[in-house]
Amino acid sequence: MEMLAGPWTEDPEFVKLYDVENQGLWDIDFYCDLVVRLGAERVLDIGCGTGVFAVELARRGIQVTGADPAAAMIDVARHRVQEAGVGHAVSLIQGTAGEVPASSFSAAIMMGHVAQYFLSRADWDQALAETFAALAPGGHLAFESRNPQGMDADAWDEQSTRETQPHPDGGEFTSWLEVVGMEHDDADGPLITARGHNIFPDGRHITADEPLRYRPLPVLRASLEQAGFEVQQVWGDWDRSPVKPGSPELILLAHKPR
Repeated sequence: MEMLAGPWTEDPEFVKLYDVENQGLWDIDFYCDLVVRLGAERVLDIGCGTGVFAVELARRGIQVTGADPAAAMIDVARHRVQEAGVGHAVSLIQGTAGEVPASSFSAAIMMGHVAQYFLSRADWDQALAETFAALAPGGHLAFESRNPQGMDADAWDEQSTRETQPHPDGGEFTSWLEVVGMEHDDADGPLITARGHNIFPDGRHITADEPLRYRPLPVLRASLEQAGFEVQQVWGDWDRSPVKPGSPELILLAHKPR
């Protein structure tokens, strides 16, 4: 068994499996519907990953800028945009929201639990400040974060998450997750580290650790308000149900005042 030296998002082999493991999820439909409902014409896709969401928005006639600091992710996103023939509607940058023109977007979306990748409060506050600056007055920000009160529903262990699926290059791969670390933080929410296991078709067993911050709803609200946003709506799951103690998600919609 071998462990990656760096983040899995920078490893082309792991990134290649990302879409296989995350296809058909409800979040894409949820955010596409939300963007259309908001009437957003220019969207900033923060942490755009492999470009799936950006392409879906472009197919609906929406202009999208995707930003992601991971080169391996952006490489796949560029290929996907080219294959989809939507290059006229999608711009991609390897970087953050701080590198886009100010006041130029009507909506910003962080999907795929991107909000949880900002591990320190300073990094999260900076991400919100950059997003606020990128939005035009009246623009919206939407994102989700797993509910720390609903963590039992996550079931991140081998028994619950082990899957064998076709590998994009042929053969099959087996993957699963396990929680290997938990640091409690009363001020910002727990930091939980999950270890991803992948057994490739050639038999290699490679792991990668992924720490994520689980911020409680009051912390998320306070951080948004500190950045200048006004919170408009909070949901507890992709069916738009209200937040309950055991809800699996905290999905927030906020806007920049005019």
